[in-house]
Amino acid sequence: MPADYSIRVLNYAHTDLPFEFCGGVPIHSGEGLATLAMHYTLISGQDEDGTVHHHLVDVGFDEPWIPRFGFYDYEPPETVLAKVGVTPAEIETVLVSHMHFDHVNNLSRFANAQVHVQWEEFQGWCKVLGLPSRFTPLGPESWITSSFDRGDLAVFAGLAGEGRLHFMGDLDEPLAGVAGHLSAGGHSFGIQWFTVPTSNGEYVVASDTAMWYSNIEEMWPSGYTNGGTYQMLMTYGELQERVAGELDRVLPGHDMQVFERHPSWLAGPNHVAEVSVAAWDESRRPAEATA
Repeated sequence: MPADYSIRVLNYAHTDLPFEFCGGVPIHSGEGLATLAMHYTLISGQDEDGTVHHHLVDVGFDEPWIPRFGFYDYEPPETVLAKVGVTPAEIETVLVSHMHFDHVNNLSRFANAQVHVQWEEFQGWCKVLGLPSRFTPLGPESWITSSFDRGDLAVFAGLAGEGRLHFMGDLDEPLAGVAGHLSAGGHSFGIQWFTVPTSNGEYVVASDTAMWYSNIEEMWPSGYTNGGTYQMLMTYGELQERVAGELDRVLPGHDMQVFERHPSWLAGPNHVAEVSVAAWDESRRPAEATA
């Protein structure tokens, strides 16, 4: 029986940054500020015996990071997941797209989860933390560490000690039918995007391999990266090819349009997008919810 997952994108905070941060330089320079969605993606599956399993692509950041980039509307995982009837304790697997703070800094809140990350991503950040101090003249706000929390590496080491950390290679399937696609040297050292099968067709959880839909539509890399812009461009092409040009099947890392292109509702200050509801599942949208 083919795998059939439900996919829900959960917005947990916002920030306003220069348009070119995601849209690209100079194509979108001087266009003012844009609101970025901070979110992670819930993937839910069911066994033949009816047992439901919940997994996340990325987990967001913890509260101490809020002042750094002027984040607002922040909600912790227990609040965000409750909107769709799930608790952090029920998350069995975390699929890490990449190790920037806004994607992994909340890992300690998921005590029961097995964590999967690309080996190239992990070793890349290990090398960064071993660089001489001349590469970080601005301290934590230096370019190479500006989106990385040094403490997160210790969290990953702790997960390894507990037997909960698993290294992936290109096209590995940590979940039945869900594959990780390596974008080596793109937005980050070993960032990956995921293909997820559903009864409504395959979707791509792109995370920051494409920060906005416009990156793919305009074939223009974002203005912020710790990797290489050429590889980012090649990945945009892979994403476009994978969905045969149906870009609504791609879920970018920080685009508010996710909640415009898919059925969604506002729950508190943040949105939930119900991208695909499996045949075995039902909508979690409250009757009184507003769009």
